[in-house]
Amino acid sequence: MNYSKILKENEELIRLIRRHPLVYFKPAVLAIILLLLPFFLMSLLFKWETFGLIIFCLLVLIGIVCLIRLMVVYSYNVFLITNQRIILYSQPGIFERKVSEVTYDKIQDIAYRYKGFWQVLFKYGTLRIQIKNSESILYVKKIFQPGQIQQLIIRIQKNYSQNLTNML
Repeated sequence: MNYSKILKENEELIRLIRRHPLVYFKPAVLAIILLLLPFFLMSLLFKWETFGLIIFCLLVLIGIVCLIRLMVVYSYNVFLITNQRIILYSQPGIFERKVSEVTYDKIQDIAYRYKGFWQVLFKYGTLRIQIKNSESILYVKKIFQPGQIQQLIIRIQKNYSQNLTNML
């Protein structure tokens, strides 16, 4: 997806952030196993004639669907940081998408968290963005080095505030 199309006039994309690749390891292994397993069992399945052919085709189809879902989820789970706002695209499945955006003047607090052994070891975690005068919270989950992203947003937010003050 070309995210530059959604940018407003005079808006620059500073950083595009995706989930940590380790998050996709289990679904990728499952999809590959489902796709390759019928080929390893092909001689056995084809001995069962029609029933074996149906099982073969179903396993290949399920593997292909799992791979397509994985590619869609990877492509559309994106966190965009621009010079004017942050935009979070969440795509938990093929047919569900949520888009949230917040300008820097509406950000009240930014925190991050690592939870569990693997997140600490591989330095990926969750960024929590509290919105001013709202109970809404944006969670940017499973991103690499959320502490650095937090600091980047804080720096941009300060520059944004200074630019707004200078314009007034």
